[in-house]
Amino acid sequence: MYRSETVTTNNAAGTVSIRIITLILMVLLTGIFSAACGGSKTPKADPSRAGEVVETTDDAVTVIDQAGREVTVPKGAKTMALSYRVIARFLITLGEGDKIKGIGKSEEFLYVLEPGLKDAVDVGKGVPDLEAIAELKPDVYFHRATDIDGLEAVQELGIPAVGLSFEDPEEMKTALKILGSVLNKEDRVKELISYYDSRIKDDQSEADQIKDKKSAIVMGSSSSKVADGSMLQSRMIELAGGISSAKDLEASELWPTAGNEQIFKWNPDYIFITGSESARVTPEDLYNDPTWAEVTAVRDKHVYRMPAELDSWEFPGVVSVLGIDYMKSKMYPESMSEEQLQKNIDEFYQLSYGRTFTSEEIGY
Repeated sequence: MYRSETVTTNNAAGTVSIRIITLILMVLLTGIFSAACGGSKTPKADPSRAGEVVETTDDAVTVIDQAGREVTVPKGAKTMALSYRVIARFLITLGEGDKIKGIGKSEEFLYVLEPGLKDAVDVGKGVPDLEAIAELKPDVYFHRATDIDGLEAVQELGIPAVGLSFEDPEEMKTALKILGSVLNKEDRVKELISYYDSRIKDDQSEADQIKDKKSAIVMGSSSSKVADGSMLQSRMIELAGGISSAKDLEASELWPTAGNEQIFKWNPDYIFITGSESARVTPEDLYNDPTWAEVTAVRDKHVYRMPAELDSWEFPGVVSVLGIDYMKSKMYPESMSEEQLQKNIDEFYQLSYGRTFTSEEIGY
């Protein structure tokens, strides 16, 4: 469905119709031209080679994205668009936020980091709006790697479309490397990855030294959903020195349903509730529900919602180091004081965005 669904005058309707017909013809002609040149599809590559730079010229760089596609991006791109808002933080961290001229769903924290995003064109929330993207015609379009059809559709408009994924630490680092290559930000990317790897190495070393480990789960949008062993949140518990009770839960989906009875059997020492906007359960809900009264985490008042309200610390990015710190501060306050937590928070935001935030500003 097109963004403009209704018009109020015949002249307006005629203008919209002509514009839509023109765009459709442009897409069709692009497809015909591409087919005459040997096909419109982006060259495929081995997904295991994601992040590899295939070719660099004076004008462009060709990389293998995380959808396993070879994509050629012009150097010095001045305009960018994305329908997958996760990518926006990474672009801002790399100093490219002012070039984002099209974005789908946004949020208040992104406006704080890059006020110009308020004027960005809506190019589709989660899926590309081909009409809007064709009108904007950015130098490069970034999207989630799993939507190959969407990436190819944008590519057929003559716009380089790069697929990225951030679901686990290794994917996140690969995505950063791809962005570094296509945006000429390799040194900045190395700085961020070095910081992340150093922090994770220290966390693992400290976790290995803990003898009496606490058990924990991260609860999803409802009290029966949890992060299983394949998810970042489960790994965060382990890096904070805990035991992820749901690590071995068999799951075929993100945030699988374990069921309350299973959680009661696990009887975790700590319960962390996802800070996602989709979460419908609060610590108070569990504290006030008598069926949860015998669960150790509830009985001992060790149920916490993950911070921060404006900038999620369980986000699949470098910021997850703060989520690990937060878990550690609750499970082992003797090893992560409030003062040390604040120091780490300031260090991260200064490195990522060149400024710090108070707890009131981002909500933690």
